[in-house]
Amino acid sequence: MSNKLNSKLSVPVLISIILHGIIIVILGYRFMQDSDANFGSINGNSIDAIMVDPSVLNEQYQRQLQSQINQQSAHNQRQEQINSQTDEFLQKQFEQQEQLKQLEKERQELAEKQRLEQIAANEAAKEAERAVKEAEKAVQEAKERAAREAERIAQEAKEKAEKEAKERAEKEAKERAEKEAKERAEKEAKERAEKEAKEKAEKEAKEKAEKEAKEKAAKEAAEKAAKEKAARARAEQAKRDKELNQLLGGLTSGSSNSSSGTPNRRGVSNGELGKYISLVQTAIRNNFNNPNGLYSGKNCILEIQIAPDGLLLNVNAKGGDDALCREALTATKLAVIPKPTSALYNQVKTMTIDFQPK
Repeated sequence: MSNKLNSKLSVPVLISIILHGIIIVILGYRFMQDSDANFGSINGNSIDAIMVDPSVLNEQYQRQLQSQINQQSAHNQRQEQINSQTDEFLQKQFEQQEQLKQLEKERQELAEKQRLEQIAANEAAKEAERAVKEAEKAVQEAKERAAREAERIAQEAKEKAEKEAKERAEKEAKERAEKEAKERAEKEAKERAEKEAKEKAEKEAKEKAEKEAKEKAAKEAAEKAAKEKAARARAEQAKRDKELNQLLGGLTSGSSNSSSGTPNRRGVSNGELGKYISLVQTAIRNNFNNPNGLYSGKNCILEIQIAPDGLLLNVNAKGGDDALCREALTATKLAVIPKPTSALYNQVKTMTIDFQPK
């Protein structure tokens, strides 16, 4: 491309050089004509002549020519740079087009591959559907053949039985009838027994499931109620502690006064002990839930150990209904046991309570 541009530019340069040469020749010629016409005028006066040195003209011409050549050279260099950039741009554009063509080719190949895979998948699905239909058809035909074969066998057996029945004597027919009647009776009795046993087992399983569900629901309800009662019990505990301290404090103070201020170590009255045990049972009942009277009429023996401030240290079930004992242990752990007086503590620090829900 650059060679073609250089060849196109060389023609105008040559034309320009020729034109400049022609102009210089014309100017020189006119200058010489004017000089000849003015040489030796009729007045005899001296004539000023100007001599034109060809070397000067040639030097000027060479300078102009060199300037044009330099300009042309600079122009050619710029043009070569433009051509180089153009070639580079075209090369990159060509490479990009080739890359785009390659990508398009790959896209088309991928699309063709996907199309072929989709066709194969459709064919496989159709083949699977045909196989399913053929299998269903084969199964249906097999069922029909089996039914026909069973019907044929039944018919042959029936005909054979009828033929044998006709050939047997009345005695054999009677014995056979009695035997069949006996077998039917045994079979019916067996079926009745199996049915009754099944119904009984189902009934027992149903009752067991209902019982377990009921116990589970009761336990969940008890836990929920226990939590709610525990919250209420905490709010009421201060009041009960105050009442108990007032009640038991009065009793112990009366005993102390009768002994001239000396603490009574001989024991606590049964009334005071019974009242405290009753308060402990009330605290447990406040956290115990007895849905629908599930545990009514049952009891649980609880052994409780407490600290001097009423804090529960340990609780164990010593006997009674197992389900009730589980709930009673939970309720005892949630209960806020009232603080006993110092005179009462030694007798109640390990106490046994016969817990019976109301």
